[in-house]
Amino acid sequence: MQQYIPRYDTLRLLDEASLFLIGDRLKRFMEEYGPLKWPIDCFWLTDTIMFWRKIDLTVISTNLLSRGVEAVTVYDPEKNRYLMIMRRVPENWKERSSFRRCNFTVAHELGHIFLGHLAIPEENKSPEQIRREDAEADEFASRLLMPEELMLTARFASREHMAASLLVSEQACFHRLNNLRRLDRLALPAPVCPACGNRRISPTASWCRMCGAFLGDRIPEQTARMMPPRMPRRCPVCDSDAPMTPEDDCSDCGAPRRNPCLAEYDQPRHPNPPDARFCETCGAVTSFSDIGLFRAAPSGGKP
Repeated sequence: MQQYIPRYDTLRLLDEASLFLIGDRLKRFMEEYGPLKWPIDCFWLTDTIMFWRKIDLTVISTNLLSRGVEAVTVYDPEKNRYLMIMRRVPENWKERSSFRRCNFTVAHELGHIFLGHLAIPEENKSPEQIRREDAEADEFASRLLMPEELMLTARFASREHMAASLLVSEQACFHRLNNLRRLDRLALPAPVCPACGNRRISPTASWCRMCGAFLGDRIPEQTARMMPPRMPRRCPVCDSDAPMTPEDDCSDCGAPRRNPCLAEYDQPRHPNPPDARFCETCGAVTSFSDIGLFRAAPSGGKP
């Protein structure tokens, strides 16, 4: 598969100075509001920014924006305040690629804020400067939502799976990989365990969660920590939804609510999906398997 299509290159308006600015401001942003876990929900992220009040930001939703305008952010220099006005989005925005554009839109507006674009009113800028700043905000959003490390090393079953896993549109994934000169990542075969045939494989898995077999490529541990699996909301033993203790045990029955592995050398232990018998990061037995939640391991893997 062709790895790069020049006509879709969205970095063509950016020079070395712009790329340095984006990298520097994104690093500062991550230090201010991190550590972050992916996928990033930018609606949650803006709530976090407003909570910490390191900048004065207000976000409002409306249906009164002009046609074709998804969001706009204005800055009041006298009060040092930012107002982000965005189009209302459906509650199920995470479920469809076209709906997930809104997540990138919010990240784009955050790019304008943290890249310092709003210090000068738009009416005082040339069309060329406006186009460059939009391209800078797009790249800020792309790097924030789709880190290079995840895009190039994580296991995704398809472009649809990649986009859904990162809460972006399929188009955003295409442009990010095109800019990275790695469109071949869109045509990778769906991950499957060579020992037991399991296809329920997390994007950052190195071992099969069902049989413990090695999957062929070691995902860097740093990458695995960027995208941990979702944890169960209810206790897997007694079905309680009571708050967890500081040790992540069910406060009603004492069973572990989370499913970390039992690797003695690793602290903190790796988290895993609720159905994992073996750790997807290191291959060790998981807590749920250790307490007997599963009847038996599938044939073809570890006993």
